[in-house]
Amino acid sequence: MGSEKPAVGMTSVRNFLKGRKFPGTVRITRAGDESAAETDSKAESSAPPSRGAALSSGVEIAASYVEDRQSRSLQGEPSTSEQARRGVDDAHLNAKVIQLDLANMAASPPHSPSEKKEPNGVATPKQVASGSVEASNLRSMSETRKAKFKRLLEQQVVDLDALRELAWSGVPSDLRPTCWQLLLGYLPPNRERREQILDRKRREYRDMVPNYYDIQAAERSVEDDTALRQVIVDVPRTAPGVPFFAQRQLQKSLERILYLWGIRHPASGYVQGINDLVTPFLAVFLSPHMEGTVGDETETEFPEEVMICAEADAYWCLCKLLDGIQDHYTHAQPGIQRTVFRLEELVRRIDEPFTQHLEAEGLEFLQFTFRWVNCLLIREIPFKLAIRLWDTYLAEGTRMREFLTYVLAAFLLTWSAQLKRMEFQELILFLQKLPTADWGEKEVESVLSRAYMWRASFDHARSHLSQ
Repeated sequence: MGSEKPAVGMTSVRNFLKGRKFPGTVRITRAGDESAAETDSKAESSAPPSRGAALSSGVEIAASYVEDRQSRSLQGEPSTSEQARRGVDDAHLNAKVIQLDLANMAASPPHSPSEKKEPNGVATPKQVASGSVEASNLRSMSETRKAKFKRLLEQQVVDLDALRELAWSGVPSDLRPTCWQLLLGYLPPNRERREQILDRKRREYRDMVPNYYDIQAAERSVEDDTALRQVIVDVPRTAPGVPFFAQRQLQKSLERILYLWGIRHPASGYVQGINDLVTPFLAVFLSPHMEGTVGDETETEFPEEVMICAEADAYWCLCKLLDGIQDHYTHAQPGIQRTVFRLEELVRRIDEPFTQHLEAEGLEFLQFTFRWVNCLLIREIPFKLAIRLWDTYLAEGTRMREFLTYVLAAFLLTWSAQLKRMEFQELILFLQKLPTADWGEKEVESVLSRAYMWRASFDHARSHLSQ
């Protein structure tokens, strides 16, 4: 029976692809069939195997789903992702089909900066195949995609579904503030109403600051005073690797936002972790007034009017975000515990030997994933990549909580092969400080592609991730 498994796997892949269209070329090889892969590689280029070649067909197909989904949405056509969902009848079978070679991903070589690009800034097919082009050039920063964003945003009433489809693979940095505010529902789709809404919400925030924050300590209740002290302690610890947030002006802004959110949401109040969730909003909304890239600025004194407007926008967007995951921060944080439980079940289905190894070593998922869920992975990857990750989070809308589970699984299993060889102490140390410092957008795109593929595969499993 063991000798038949590769044949069954290949048949499953062919059945999964049957009747579906994917842009570009999809190559299918059996795990371990290195000779065929080498032959194809030599036929195209004499360069050594790259990261792009190391990714399994599951990642390539997922990326195709995303690109096809976006282009068809803009043209009003049904996407192949919807066809794929209708065609997935056996989640367990397809989980085997999309099993990834995670060891190859972890051992992939760095990007080559010497590859030439076409004059229009679009990567050549050879560059895409070799994995030498940053994902930002392929998706979020390409001129073609940027033009699509601009066409959408110039509409009298923005098509939010089309915007979500397009934003899923990344948003150009100069359009990100408007796109995020639209995706969160802070700005209305109708262009005529936006200025009025912005003025009203910013004025409302301005009024809250003197009424609740700029008051004497004696005027605060014991609970409010305790909350403020906790905020003051946590703010200097926020985004420790980002000098941008070490500025006093930014820290005072964080103080006001967090304190006001806490006293206006007494069901949970301020909880550690929420401070990290404000940082992407502040950085993005201040980015139009920076000279460098988001998060790179170290000493920038923003005009008071600019600062209070960005602060107000960040506050209201934080409210919108947390409305969907507030049980992550209520008493005993039940939302986080449910997410961790679902994550463990998902990882067990995708890579059962990995889960068995953690159990054998006595390591529980809650011990290392609590912070991941609490901060939505912001502390686990470079800050600029967290901004990119949030493009997809916000594009998911009401499904963000569910999709987060798949993102966490894809993130964790990136190091599956390495972790299986570690004992308890090594596991703890490795998982507390993951080797993501040198990551680029390409690695984040790979995580998101696997998460998307796994969700598409498990979406119709009746008992999967049940409440």
